[in-house]
Amino acid sequence: MMTREDEHMDGNQNIFKGFPRGIKEFLENLKFCNTMEAQTENIVEYKRLITEPLGLLYEALLPTVNKISDRLETKKQRCVSSPYTDRRFSPKAPLKEYVYIRFRQYGKDENVPSVYFDMGADYYSYGLWIFKRTPAGMNALRNGIMLSPGKYTSALDTALSAGLAIGGDSYKKDHFPEMPDSPLKSLLNRKQFYIGRDFPVGENIYTAAFADEIAAAFTALGEFLNLLEDETFCL
Repeated sequence: MMTREDEHMDGNQNIFKGFPRGIKEFLENLKFCNTMEAQTENIVEYKRLITEPLGLLYEALLPTVNKISDRLETKKQRCVSSPYTDRRFSPKAPLKEYVYIRFRQYGKDENVPSVYFDMGADYYSYGLWIFKRTPAGMNALRNGIMLSPGKYTSALDTALSAGLAIGGDSYKKDHFPEMPDSPLKSLLNRKQFYIGRDFPVGENIYTAAFADEIAAAFTALGEFLNLLEDETFCL
């Protein structure tokens, strides 16, 4: 008969408590043994170290994602990376050597706003990104930002105040010379941009607080995400 203590312990199995020790070493070693011959052995550790805790991290982030937007795809199978690579492009490496969780705007095929978490053996990253960008879509977005710079400045300030940063390749030439230097100008002058953090894998990934860290970033990005979801470039 299961006691209250047993029920409590069993319930804790369904809560993200951090990634297990060994995930970094496993991903590092996978680069050298990711073969069809070793797949059966590798997948056992892959599921224990990656698939299961990644699913719990997804569950931990879901309340925050639902709070910041009701227009993001949240079905697990569409948001969480599977262990297996696309054999068309990786015929000799059957397992992914990186993992991700991606909440993308539902029903969009191009220029899709999203919040994301990615992790490999040496790094992790999270933030806001636009998937499947097109030149026409990005130009339309820049035009939309220039029509309402105050709203975007406010939303961007909220994200940067939370410790996030603007990334992405910049144009060599200033496309907005008449605009005073500012974080918004820096964003506009990038071929593509993201707002987030990139860190070396450290001790924090092994703790439950790692989910709180990512959730706090998603919350800080909510205002900017909502503006992108409203833009005509996404329609």
